[in-house]
Amino acid sequence: MYDNIDLALTKEQSPGISFLATIPQYLTSVSNQGNNQFGEYITGYLDSLKVSISENRIKVYDSSLCKYLLGDNFKTLTKGDTKRAIDKISDTLHLPFHLSNITRIDFANNLIMQFPEEIYYPYLGEAQYYKRLPQPNGLYYNNQLRQLVFYGKEYEQKVKRQPIPELYKNRHVLRYEIRFKKQLRQQFKKPEITAGLLTDQVFYNELVIRWKNEYLAIQKINSKLINMKPTGSKKELAENLALYSILELGQSQVLNKVKEWQLSGDISKKQAYDLRTFIKDLTKTSNEKGNDLINELNKKVKEAARCY
Repeated sequence: MYDNIDLALTKEQSPGISFLATIPQYLTSVSNQGNNQFGEYITGYLDSLKVSISENRIKVYDSSLCKYLLGDNFKTLTKGDTKRAIDKISDTLHLPFHLSNITRIDFANNLIMQFPEEIYYPYLGEAQYYKRLPQPNGLYYNNQLRQLVFYGKEYEQKVKRQPIPELYKNRHVLRYEIRFKKQLRQQFKKPEITAGLLTDQVFYNELVIRWKNEYLAIQKINSKLINMKPTGSKKELAENLALYSILELGQSQVLNKVKEWQLSGDISKKQAYDLRTFIKDLTKTSNEKGNDLINELNKKVKEAARCY
């Protein structure tokens, strides 16, 4: 389930070698970039991998380790695949990249769905500690440390004019990724995150659990209203009509309006909190009926986590 992995090898981890003098010969499209906080640096490519070199550090970044090893970034890497990819980098550059520090981990899986991917996005609501950001081909949840990403993988391949593996041709492939982008040691509560840790079974299991639980923590929106039963209650009728309106307008739009009222001073912080709670409770998936689309997505994510 690994995809993009950013690796940084320091001078202390490979003493006695002049990075600037020896490593560029193994790269293509080498260009002199100037200076940064690590001193003079240059960039180039190791096959499909971006590489930045200074005298004190070599960084492999913003590239798919899966594409480097397997030839495309449609699939993801197992623990064994990841070790082989890092060994390949080490052998090609003649450096011990198994000792390198990990500065970013993208953990992902492809989910083959019954319907086109974009049908599922409106039913993924708000997530605590994240900002929900709809995209032309998907849905992002961002915070300062992580990113949750949902997008159509087959669509992406077609746009980039890249081949689609036979297994996924003419299928609805929803890619769900969690991207750990900053402060990995703090996020995983470990003194260091090195390449060797990526193949550790306990750490890998932790990533699978995080991948699943971050998805489950997203609020799911009920798109299929339970058929309204006859009621003499004005309160029940008002709540059903309010639910229709929220689903029609979009939960995020209504929550943003409440935030606007609070910021403009029209309502208090307590009133805004009560309204947000009311809106979120109203649009939660019914425990009795559920939402067929969300139930399918929940099942796919849980099955993928069990398999790995």
